[in-house]
Amino acid sequence: MSNRSNNSYYQRYRGAAIRFQVIGGILLAAGIGANFLFDSSMLVVSLIFAGPGAFLLITGGSSMRPHNLVKAFAQQCIREPSREMAQGLLDALTQQKSVRLLNNSLQLVHNAVAVYEQTEDADPQLVQQLHEAAEERIVKKVF
Repeated sequence: MSNRSNNSYYQRYRGAAIRFQVIGGILLAAGIGANFLFDSSMLVVSLIFAGPGAFLLITGGSSMRPHNLVKAFAQQCIREPSREMAQGLLDALTQQKSVRLLNNSLQLVHNAVAVYEQTEDADPQLVQQLHEAAEERIVKKVF
């Protein structure tokens, strides 16, 4: 299985975020459409669709932002240091030319790599790739 197969944790995460956006967009459109079609008589129904739709759309969109992807995988790699999580972090880092992170998020990434590196079954090549990707791709944001 290739590192970037459709079954990778990174691809599943992105797929879930995209589904959130699509479902949220559909619900939001349904809520807005119901409001236009039925005026104020169906305001509650419109809000029932539009509210959760907006929430899902925003959540999915936020999850797709490069810095949030990297932070999510770094946090998960710290909690569950496994090859799959480390590969997900590497994929999140390498999907962009650069990722702008604040100092505490940058430290989170370095901690995630260190935690994975200390596991008994850490892949030395993957650790090296993580170090290189973090060095090459992460740009430190001031604020």
